Amino acid sequence: MDKQTDQTTTYQLFQKGREPETFTDAKLAGAAWFKAELSDKSVMTVQQGGQAARVFAQVGKEGTQYYKDLPFDNMPGAADFKASFKDALELRKAEQSGAASGKPGEAMAMAKPMDMPAIKAAEQGKTYDGKIVAFHNNQVIQAVSDGQKTIHIAHERAALSSAKAGLLHQGKDLSIRYPFSGVGIVQERQLQHELKTPSHQPKGYGGKGF
Repeated sequence: MDKQTDQTTTYQLFQKGREPETFTDAKLAGAAWFKAELSDKSVMTVQQGGQAARVFAQVGKEGTQYYKDLPFDNMPGAADFKASFKDALELRKAEQSGAASGKPGEAMAMAKPMDMPAIKAAEQGKTYDGKIVAFHNNQVIQAVSDGQKTIHIAHERAALSSAKAGLLHQGKDLSIRYPFSGVGIVQERQLQHELKTPSHQPKGYGGKGF
């Protein structure tokens, strides 16, 4: 029994002025994190077995904008946590869309920040290159240029994954690729250029990566 207890993964949500909330289900923890106060005092920790508790998710800040960070993919329960967070986000968006039905002015206000041009949602199978310009309602906004005009792409924060910490910051020049629905792979554009096939190598050498 002691051995079984040692394998338990526990998540704790800490918020200013509230009692800590404890979860053993990553999905419940993800849903709670979505509802948590958007404050730099909010943090989710994880403790696995007899190991010390560590930060699992916290609130970050870019300029005056706060945003909820999500755990790295290799952390315990990260996939279920992020999936639950994303489900809660989609439900909130659906509720907002219904509330704004028939009221174009309100719908537009909910769809994008007042100081941003029209925003398009990221699509499966596409790659977006450009700088991060804003964070809004758990979305990462990226400015993408096609050579003639610049459009703004909204990426759901819960869908983005990277092998390196600290990439999602305002002003970062990133490449975000969607090989599968709901999964955005984030890389620094400089790193991408370094990984590209040199011009002197055969055309079929290497490949497109992942």
